[in-house]
Amino acid sequence: MTWSFARRAKGRALALALLLVPLQAAGQKYGLAPLQGDANVMPRQLEGVTVEEHLGEMLPLDVRLTNHEGKRVTLGEYFGKGRPVLLNLVYYECPMLCGLVLQGIVKGIKQLDYLPGREFEVVTVTIDPEEGTDLAAAKRESVLEELGKPEAGRGWHFHTAEEGEIARLASALGFGYRWDERGKQWAHPAVIFFASPEGKITRYLYGIEYRPLDLKLAVLESAEGKVGSTLEKLLLFCFHYDGDSQAYRIAERARMIGGAVVVLAVGGFLAVMWRRSSRIQKG
Repeated sequence: MTWSFARRAKGRALALALLLVPLQAAGQKYGLAPLQGDANVMPRQLEGVTVEEHLGEMLPLDVRLTNHEGKRVTLGEYFGKGRPVLLNLVYYECPMLCGLVLQGIVKGIKQLDYLPGREFEVVTVTIDPEEGTDLAAAKRESVLEELGKPEAGRGWHFHTAEEGEIARLASALGFGYRWDERGKQWAHPAVIFFASPEGKITRYLYGIEYRPLDLKLAVLESAEGKVGSTLEKLLLFCFHYDGDSQAYRIAERARMIGGAVVVLAVGGFLAVMWRRSSRIQKG
C-alpha cells in the first residue's frame, strides 16, 4: 500500500518519540547507552527503528513460532477462527519499554467485556532469537496473573522464534528494530497491531497506554462484523480512526444524523466501561 511522505514521516517521528521517552527515563538504572549526536539527526542507535504501516496487507501466516510450552506452531494457527488477532512484538528481558506495552494491553483488557480466546486472540512474539521457552512461559505467567482473568490464558499466546522468522513477521508489519551493542538491548518502537480473522493487517495503535474505547473499536473493526452486539457494531458507524490524533474520534456522519444514535451507542459503551472500572478499583 502506498502512503504519502507526510504520513510516513509522522509515523517515524511518533515511533521515535515513543521510544526515546522510556529510554531516557531508564538512564543509568538499566545501563542504557546515552543517545548522542545532533538533535536534528536520527541517533545511530535508532537508525531503522521506525514503523511503516502496511494496512490492508496480509501477514505471512506460515511464519514458524515456538509457543510457551515448547511446541512448534505457525502464525496461521491463530487465524481462521472468526476472531481478530492483536499482535505485539517485544522481548521478554526488556528493562522497560516492552513491560510498559504489555502493562498497557493488560490495563486496557481489564476494562473490556471482551476476553482473549473468546472475542479475539493475542499473539506475543519476542524479537530476540536468543530468548527461550522458559522466558516466554515466565512472562506469560506474570502477565496473566496481572490481568487476573485465568480464562484469558487460552487466548493469549507467548512465543519465541528463530531470527529469520522474527524478521519476516516484523517486516510484514513494518516494525523496525535493531540491536544496540553498546547498550546491550533491543531498540524498537512502542506499537501494537490488529489483524482480521483472515490475517489482513487492519490497525496500528501507538504508545504504552491504550484506551478501552480504542481497543474495543480496533477489535470490532478488525473482526469485520464477526464479533460484537448490534449496539457495539453501531460504534463503528459513530467513530472513525483519526491518523492525526492516533485515536478513534466521532465520525462526521454520526454528527450529521444527530445526537440520539451517538448518545445511545457511546453512552451505553461508557456506562459499561465505568462500571467495569469501578469494580476493578474496588477490587
